[in-house]
Amino acid sequence: MKVHLKGAYSVTRAAWNIMRDKKYGRIVNTGSSSGIYGSFGQANYATAKLGLWGFTQTLAKEGEKRNIRCNCIAPLAGTRMTETVMPADVVEALKPEYVAPFVAFLCHESCEDNGGLFEVGAGYIAKQRWQRSAGVQYSTEKLTPEAIAEQWEKVGDFENEPTNPEGAHEMMGIVMENLQEAKEKKARAKL
Repeated sequence: MKVHLKGAYSVTRAAWNIMRDKKYGRIVNTGSSSGIYGSFGQANYATAKLGLWGFTQTLAKEGEKRNIRCNCIAPLAGTRMTETVMPADVVEALKPEYVAPFVAFLCHESCEDNGGLFEVGAGYIAKQRWQRSAGVQYSTEKLTPEAIAEQWEKVGDFENEPTNPEGAHEMMGIVMENLQEAKEKKARAKL
């Protein structure tokens, strides 16, 4: 936590006001697939690395109007840390030098991507995104574990109209719409 989260925060904090005043900046945080997918025996590391993704998202939103772009990479690279768990030829094939050109691209003034999460390694680059199932709106008056269990398959159904949310406001919109519908239903029932 001190190295990954506090370290990234401290460096960013030192540069942020300068970037804000200059109305330009590029920040690339280094997350990890451990944070994206979890990793056995690495709860502390995975937590810190996923925390960097949340940090990146916030900086992207806060910096956008001042031309400060912030993205996060989850590199696959042969390092001192991975050389203890990977064969030497694989570590050699996953040189950090194969990640650096992508970081340079993200830092270039022509790169408009903001708030992205990218897996990168050995020349492979892929953008990640979150996905949300359509979900189920339960009646709050009849919300019980049994009611949830009855439609549990629908809660996790990604085949039927999944979305790719870009912020918490999207869930709030769904909830507010459902609350309004429930309110109107109650009002009609009283008539």
